[in-house]
Amino acid sequence: MNYFSKLKGALKPSTAAEDHFKAKNLPTSINFPQVEVPLINAPSPEDKNQYQSAGVLIRRLADSIVAWRKELPEGVEPAVLAVLNGGIKIEVSALAQESFHGIRIEGLVNDVPCITLAHQSTVQLLCYVQPIQKATAPSRKIGFVIDGEKSEA
Repeated sequence: MNYFSKLKGALKPSTAAEDHFKAKNLPTSINFPQVEVPLINAPSPEDKNQYQSAGVLIRRLADSIVAWRKELPEGVEPAVLAVLNGGIKIEVSALAQESFHGIRIEGLVNDVPCITLAHQSTVQLLCYVQPIQKATAPSRKIGFVIDGEKSEA
């Protein structure tokens, strides 16, 4: 039994209404057409908000850097600079999702190693191209940790 058939049973006219319909020679019961409404699986709150997670942000950034790296000419490589609230700039070596909105940033501030935790709304991530320092040096990889999985771009 679907919702509409339950509703149809609940919509019985009162005796006063029946008397009114009979006096006017109108039918006392109306057969409403059965309208089948497709059931839609409502998204869970987690599904609704998933696009807001730091993990989605980091995953999309990693995918973009991988695609970008393929199109860059020889002698240059992508790099990421994290600009924190207050203007602190971190040369990023790794990004990780620490909580739904939290990001762990590993890198260098003024050539000194650092790790910071930040809410994703307080960080701006600047992707840019930098020349490779030595022709024999391996290309600089940027590490990502998304849903507990490590990857490099």
